[in-house]
Amino acid sequence: MNKLIWVCCCFYLLIGINSVVIAALLPELLNYYGRNYADGGNLLFAQFCGLLLGVLSQPWLSKKLGRTKMLSSTLWLIFAGLLLIAVLPPWIFVLCLIPLVGFGSGIIESTIGAMIIDTIKERTAVALSRLEVFYGVGALIMPILISILIASGQWKLSFYATCLLALGLAWAWARFSRNHAQLLQQKPIIESHGLPHQYQQGLLPLAMISICIAVFFIYVGLEMSLVNFLPSILIETMQLDAAFAALSVSFYWSAMIAGRMVCGLLAERFGYKRYMLWCATGTLFVLASFLFVQTVWLAFAVITLIGLLMSGLFAIALIFANSLFPGRTEQTTSKMIAASGLGGACMSWLTGRFMENISVFFTLSFLVGLSLILVALLVAMTRMKPSQIGLSAIIK
Repeated sequence: MNKLIWVCCCFYLLIGINSVVIAALLPELLNYYGRNYADGGNLLFAQFCGLLLGVLSQPWLSKKLGRTKMLSSTLWLIFAGLLLIAVLPPWIFVLCLIPLVGFGSGIIESTIGAMIIDTIKERTAVALSRLEVFYGVGALIMPILISILIASGQWKLSFYATCLLALGLAWAWARFSRNHAQLLQQKPIIESHGLPHQYQQGLLPLAMISICIAVFFIYVGLEMSLVNFLPSILIETMQLDAAFAALSVSFYWSAMIAGRMVCGLLAERFGYKRYMLWCATGTLFVLASFLFVQTVWLAFAVITLIGLLMSGLFAIALIFANSLFPGRTEQTTSKMIAASGLGGACMSWLTGRFMENISVFFTLSFLVGLSLILVALLVAMTRMKPSQIGLSAIIK
């Protein structure tokens, strides 16, 4: 079981790297191809569309191919896509290839999450939070590596390094799946006649899944808006230089990683419901205090606190959402991750428009409003009852 968790951690390391490699290399790519930021936005949107397609198609592909073959194929797809991009083909080919990388990341994120929830029945939160740690490590270290490679004039090696990781992981996965086939066997989906009548039809299951989807839409929308615009907010409010303001993202991700190391233990100790509500409420108050921060170091302290408080919300909410719909792990996980990807894209776009056309204060107030909505949605979510009797004691 420990080997499974470590292999899954490597998958999350890969998608953490994939999530930032294009964005970190965007200035170099645009300069090489003679493109503007609008073209860069198109490139990132194409990657997001690929991710969304991968997440939404994952349950169907998993049923047709099985998790083992699907993940193997996905790793080769990511390897091929990044390898072809690394040779710097014409721009139109880059636009066509980048969705393959996004598609692979979407498949991996939803499949690995569902696999851990299905397979690890004790201390699930600890296992899933460990995956999130590795995602954060990938998202943190890749920009640092890219900065070093850009400084040395070898930025194309960033693509080759990611290819090498995908290739090594494909070999490790093939070996692991061959030796542990029984562990990876999928559990059958509970048929509708196995559920109580009140959950087979009507508005209740639709309301339940809608609230869960809204939680992930708002949470990741808030997280990605912070990650994408923290440096700009600090530059506008405190007149920092760009290099120093960019450190805010490193502080945020470092806090995320530190928080994810202990969030599973805290959630198991205090209960999933209380953990989610405490962290979301703390995020609301700390983010609101950001409106009145005047000094740089206090701002960095607030950013670190926000990262710590938000670090475990995604993983714990994903486990809780799955507990509400037992026997449908693949479908539920796919919907939640699709909602999170869509929320990240939509809210980042909206935050950018507010920054450009209104004011920084209004933008921060908007983010505080998102955190307030998140608290309200989590209150509703934690009051839901599972759609089948006899779940484990994680619903406390």
